[in-house]
Amino acid sequence: MKFIKGYTGYIICLCLLLSTVSLSVLIYEKYKTNNEIITINTINNYREEKISNITYPVFGIKSIDNKINNVIEAYKDKENVKISYNMYLTEESLSLFFEINDNNRFSYRNVDYDIKNNKLLDNLIDYNIYKDIILEKVKYKYKTDIYNSIVNDNFSNASYKINDEGVYFYFNDSLFGDLIYRVYVYLPNENTAEVFDQNYDKVIAFTFDDGPSEYTMEIVNALVLNNSKATFFELGNRMKYNQEIVKQVLANGMEIGSHTYAHKNLNKLSESEIDNEINSTNIIFNEITGDNIKLTRPPYGNSNDLVKARMNTPLIAWNIDTNDWLYRDSEYVYNHIIDNVQSGDIILMHDIYPETVEAVKKALPHLNALGYKVTTVSELARIQNRTLENGVVYRSLKAN
Repeated sequence: MKFIKGYTGYIICLCLLLSTVSLSVLIYEKYKTNNEIITINTINNYREEKISNITYPVFGIKSIDNKINNVIEAYKDKENVKISYNMYLTEESLSLFFEINDNNRFSYRNVDYDIKNNKLLDNLIDYNIYKDIILEKVKYKYKTDIYNSIVNDNFSNASYKINDEGVYFYFNDSLFGDLIYRVYVYLPNENTAEVFDQNYDKVIAFTFDDGPSEYTMEIVNALVLNNSKATFFELGNRMKYNQEIVKQVLANGMEIGSHTYAHKNLNKLSESEIDNEINSTNIIFNEITGDNIKLTRPPYGNSNDLVKARMNTPLIAWNIDTNDWLYRDSEYVYNHIIDNVQSGDIILMHDIYPETVEAVKKALPHLNALGYKVTTVSELARIQNRTLENGVVYRSLKAN
């Protein structure tokens, strides 16, 4: 009996111990589940605080709040610093994107949190997955120096802003010298059209003469990636042998006008010779596209009374000449555009020079940042409420 009593006591103690362990596990699992629910609820009920021009969220979650404080701490006492943020929340993760504008110097930071496992993340997005497509977009959107800097940096100065349609990838401008605009590319979700977040209050037309050439599509790609368009005044004798480029230019939303067949000075030609330069180009364009030429730019901008009388389209000149053919200097062309541009301007360039390609890649994002929409001559006329008449020369298209 004494043995049985002792054995029974041992069994009872063991059962009590196992019960205690089981109860502890249940309590832990219940706490863990409740903790996840509380975390999600806390995130959904965050509050905002503001110090000067700095607005930031407070979640009441120590690890997240400490990380956010680390982002803004260095800027709390600085003047003219603006910090804005974007939040993207799912059931499993929180992604915060901070844009820091320090006297027109832009930098970016991410704060990411794994809700399911209650821990901070170094990165929610794996750059390696998107590397090739990001670099391809950067190559066509921005000048070569910017592309090379991002390649050499290998995304160590990159950040991302997520929304339901896709992901924006931003790059700290400390990589690029004295830039005063944001460098970013946008990757939309599959089957989702690209969305751009610029707000435009000014509009201008980019025009390119003498193509199509080996550089035309690089300019077109830069325009597309900067949510922009342009009018290409092409030569008939070049369109004839570059028909696929002509089709691709139009397929990407650009406009094509006539620059005559062989770039002759129309003012020195007879009536029949003028007609031949114009009509042969229109025939070639119609054979390629099934459409007719709607705008003409006479070579050298020359159009006397006879030329005007023979035209069955408006004549498009320009009021900003970049002289890209003369200087062959991308920085000169870029600066000339930025220093002189006003809403309603028609800007002359040529899509046959590599330096012009680089100037366009640099100018487009800067113009967007300044509030300019870059578009075709016809769209500029429509936006500015201007009606274009046949045989009339237009040097700019200011609003009526």
